[in-house]
Amino acid sequence: LPTLEKSSFDRIVAPRPKEGTLDGDQGKGDAGKDFLMAMLPLLKVKGELHWYDFAADHELPNCDRTRETVQSVCQSLGLEMEVIHVAKVGSIAKRQFRVCMDFRIMRGLNVEPSN
Repeated sequence: LPTLEKSSFDRIVAPRPKEGTLDGDQGKGDAGKDFLMAMLPLLKVKGELHWYDFAADHELPNCDRTRETVQSVCQSLGLEMEVIHVAKVGSIAKRQFRVCMDFRIMRGLNVEPSN
């Protein structure tokens, strides 16, 4: 990723890496934060990221943990984002699901969106 030009993508499809025993709603892994930190600078203002994550059945339908993870990474990078849609997109195990959260970068650090 270091060779890719910053703010050069309109859309990124990103399946979060699974972290084995550190994964899930137990809060032990990094929930893909490092992966998001690497990808978000590549996205243009008004660009969309389709973030595939993992959620337990009790986290549906809001997926607050996923929303909070993405929001905190965006804030740490000085980005303003809006959630477009969150949906359950598949099952990976009993009571464990793959979810997709679509979100848009509305403003970057010291960058105003163009019309």
